[in-house]
Amino acid sequence: MKQKRKFRITPKFIALLTVLCVVFACMIYFSQEQKLNEIAAEEALLQQEYEAMQNEEQRLEYMIEYAKSNEYLIQYAREKLGFVLPDDIKFNIEEND
Repeated sequence: MKQKRKFRITPKFIALLTVLCVVFACMIYFSQEQKLNEIAAEEALLQQEYEAMQNEEQRLEYMIEYAKSNEYLIQYAREKLGFVLPDDIKFNIEEND
């Protein structure tokens, strides 16, 4: 009869198992490092967009405040409606073809 071979833990098996564990740990480390780099790049892009939106918000808030002022009302009346103040001189320039 054939005798069954008994499984024994040898130093060669332990070394192979250790190498496999190290390789697996390195693969996990490098994949996580790559993912962290991608997240950092995306975060930088989102930070730039956030700063641009903050600048736009500040500009719009300034425009809203300016639109509430008398200066804006006078400027609008002069430019769009053609009004003049009592001491101003109005020139009507019409182009003829």
